[in-house]
Amino acid sequence: MRVLDAILSIIGTVVPVVLLALVIIVVTANIIARNVFGLPFHAAHDIAMLAFAGVVWFGLVGAALDGQFFGVDYFVDRLPGRLPLYCRIASRAVVVICSAAIIYSAWMQIGTARFSRFLSLGWPKWIVSAGLLVSMVLVIVVQVREMVRLYRGEAVGRTTS
Repeated sequence: MRVLDAILSIIGTVVPVVLLALVIIVVTANIIARNVFGLPFHAAHDIAMLAFAGVVWFGLVGAALDGQFFGVDYFVDRLPGRLPLYCRIASRAVVVICSAAIIYSAWMQIGTARFSRFLSLGWPKWIVSAGLLVSMVLVIVVQVREMVRLYRGEAVGRTTS
C-alpha cells in the first residue's frame, strides 16, 4: 500500500501545486504581455482554465487523503461502541456513490463535447471532463483504501504508513 499511498500523495499534492504555479505564471505573463508590450497572449485564458480545473480536480484527491471530505467525525466520535466505525465506513461509501455518479456525468460530457475545441489551443474541450473523471476514480480509490483500513482497525489518513 505504500506505493499506492505515494502515487496518490503525488497526484493529490504535487500535481495541484504545479498546476497552480502554471496558472500564476500564465496569468502574470498575459498581464505583462498585454500591458507592457501591447501583445496579447491568446492562449493564456485556455491554459489557465485547464490548469485551474486540474488544481480543483486533483486537489480533491489530496483532500480525500487528508480526510477533509467530512465534518462528521466530531459527532461520530461521540457515538457508543462500534457505531463510529460503521458511520465512517458508511460516509466513505456515500462518497464512492457520489463519485461514481460524477464519473457517469463526466463520461457523458466527454461523449457530447468531443467536437468542441478551445479557440486558441485547438484542444478538445472534453479534456476538462476527462480530468474530472480521473480525479473521481482516484477519490474512489482513496475512499476504498480508507474503508479497508477502517475495517482492519488501522489508522487512516496520509500520515500513517
